[in-house]
Amino acid sequence: MNIFAHIMINYVALSFIIPETQKYLIPIAIFSVIPDLDHLPGYVKLRFNLRKLSKIRPEEHINHFRTAMQEPAGILIGILVLLILYLFGIDETYLIIVAICLALHWLVDFLTVDTRPLYPFSNKRVNFFFHTRKQRLVREAVITPIALILFLLAYF
Repeated sequence: MNIFAHIMINYVALSFIIPETQKYLIPIAIFSVIPDLDHLPGYVKLRFNLRKLSKIRPEEHINHFRTAMQEPAGILIGILVLLILYLFGIDETYLIIVAICLALHWLVDFLTVDTRPLYPFSNKRVNFFFHTRKQRLVREAVITPIALILFLLAYF
């Protein structure tokens, strides 16, 4: 899923939990995309080889861009970070933002892209929907505008 959809989906979900969600837009955006920072090394490595980047099949994407940070091992690390933040007395609102953003990011990715739920213990891929490149483009073309509409309704 693209980063804009992650931000908008998380914002909409948090608007039901946190009053005055508008003033937390920046932290919501930051914690919505943090799980995707593990994509950066793959993009940097392949940036200089655009021919190879353009030939990556959808099922190979997971090998280049997803790491254990987006699988259960990463979730455990996220829980540890939340625990440390809690121990240091972070404001409860920010704790909720971090927890919801990380959980929803993982859930949305789990439902919409190839994942390896038991990585690094198993490389078995799981994909419930959107198996072809065309299906993935349709996914982006449908989910992102719907998320945008819901975001605008929640924001205003």
